[in-house]
Amino acid sequence: LEHVVADGGTGLEKGVKLANEPRHTQVQDQEEVSVTPITMGLDVFHSQRELERVQRCQWQQAAHQMEVASQVDAKVAKLNCRGQDTRGVTSHAARAWRKAERLFDEAVQSEEVVEQIKAALSWFDADGHLLRRSEAQAQLDKMSEKLSGSQWSKVRRLLRDDRTLSHLDRLEKDLAEVVPQPLLRESLTRLWCFSQRLEQARAEEVGRLGSLVAMERLLCDRLCSQWHEAYWEVEERLRQAVRASSAVEGVNSVMRMHQGRHRHVS
Repeated sequence: LEHVVADGGTGLEKGVKLANEPRHTQVQDQEEVSVTPITMGLDVFHSQRELERVQRCQWQQAAHQMEVASQVDAKVAKLNCRGQDTRGVTSHAARAWRKAERLFDEAVQSEEVVEQIKAALSWFDADGHLLRRSEAQAQLDKMSEKLSGSQWSKVRRLLRDDRTLSHLDRLEKDLAEVVPQPLLRESLTRLWCFSQRLEQARAEEVGRLGSLVAMERLLCDRLCSQWHEAYWEVEERLRQAVRASSAVEGVNSVMRMHQGRHRHVS
């Protein structure tokens, strides 16, 4: 075992530390020099789920406040029909709508920030370049500053954790081992990225992505005439790269339903 992808739970973190203790002992005793400690990365799935949870709560608060403001408006209209004084209720309605607008604006702004955070947690940027830790972390820090409020405290803590971007470190290291030339490695990764996007592209995007794939193939030919073998190595590393424990979560999604049923079975 070389690397663990897990959520930020203290139990799992302690388990990794306990598993590393014998490895440190072996290295100190020089029984097995090749033993390396297990590294740990934070599960991107859980980070994104926390983002979506807070964002969903914001939209629910905005929708609830809009319903409250609408009810106050209905009360104003009812008083007008009866010819009664509406000054107090009208000011209440104005405050309710101002609060609703503020909550709505906050939800819209946070939605834009969340999308940019998800982009920083992915593998490639919009131009097909493989993200580096420094670039991704700078984007995360910039977006974290826009997430104000105590409800975002857990998200900010996760985004500041060094383990959040460990998947980029591992992938960059693996690709550097198979393709030492930086320019060729970058071109091969862009070729793989554009090829994947072309397979899932809509009709209006096929032409543009097809041209990008052809350009990257030409660039690879210029950089190395025998680039195909290196491309298969790069493709294998990219297909095996993981950011989240998706397989584990898939099993849990099934098991938890059965566990829920067992609570009602004698």
